[in-house]
Amino acid sequence: MSLSYRNETFKILQIADTQEGRKVNPDTINLINASLDRVNPDLVVYSGDQIWGKRSFKGNAAEVERVLRELTKPCVDRNIPFTVCFGNHDRQVGLSNEKQFEIYKKIDGCIAESEAGIDGTANHCIEIKDGEKTSFLLYLLDSHSSLSIGYDCVHKNQIDWYKSVRDKYESENGGVIPSFVIQHIPLCEVFELLKQVKRTAKGAVRGFRTHANEWFVLNKERVNEKGFMKESPADPQENSGEFAAFKEKGDVIGVYFGHDHNNSFNGNVDGIDLGYTQGAGFNVYGPGLDRGVRVIEVPKSNPKNFKTYDLRFRELVGKKIATPLKYAMLQICPTNVFDAVTRIAEILGVCALIAVAILLFVIFGK
Repeated sequence: MSLSYRNETFKILQIADTQEGRKVNPDTINLINASLDRVNPDLVVYSGDQIWGKRSFKGNAAEVERVLRELTKPCVDRNIPFTVCFGNHDRQVGLSNEKQFEIYKKIDGCIAESEAGIDGTANHCIEIKDGEKTSFLLYLLDSHSSLSIGYDCVHKNQIDWYKSVRDKYESENGGVIPSFVIQHIPLCEVFELLKQVKRTAKGAVRGFRTHANEWFVLNKERVNEKGFMKESPADPQENSGEFAAFKEKGDVIGVYFGHDHNNSFNGNVDGIDLGYTQGAGFNVYGPGLDRGVRVIEVPKSNPKNFKTYDLRFRELVGKKIATPLKYAMLQICPTNVFDAVTRIAEILGVCALIAVAILLFVIFGK
């Protein structure tokens, strides 16, 4: 699949983690509409976890299609092409990613493809052309779902497929083509943008699973000035060598992901810009009015001189929320099961200390 420059800059808009149920939150749609009006992108990427909720959907294909059409309607109404990749929650509606992909393909403007013979759904490469010349490539990869413990990763045969496409374009064009990658689950190397600190450090965020006994803050010297991290990266349990493959020939210059709704930052790791895009959905936990989208602007003159930034609800829509009660409740919800268990343990620990203090006062306080 190929697209072409309309002017001097090609704009990609990434929408991550809308994670909607059967009743789509109007604030989510307001954010999408406002971002499209502000950016007027050439391409929109829905980067996984568009929907979730097995109890809500119960595998009902008609209901899944209705919601997917509602989420993509802002693009359809503006004749903006869009594509998708899948996250760890999409399949939890009880309808496989393959079946959902068939639904997407029925929607006007969907340019997603799905490479046969490799793991996952909707692995594909989009070629961006400047006239007859290939200017840059965009790879969409399926980072799969949850394992029995932790999250999966991009598999070896997907990496081999990426290499084959990369090498084909290199052969045809006399050199590697600058490329971007968008997927749902982050790469392990994102931790290179963090600093490990003591638990008591200001803004310290506790690590997740394999990093559960570690605490982190953003390394401000390596990330964008307005970046934020309000939860630990939930990276794959296995480093499959994906990042190493991207480094091999220097073609990949940016990799962007979602998954952890409360994070939005980007920074350079070994010549590749790694970036989180915060959640856009208002029917799930998120970073308050800093829910938003990511913009990637790629100049025709030199794609390597691209820039990327996020746009947030507060600056696109304002402070007025259509669903204030739900919004307030979601702001205090745990981000995951580990977070919930940790909070409960901390509460029980405090209660135990209070009980002991009261007991000691009763015994010795007279």
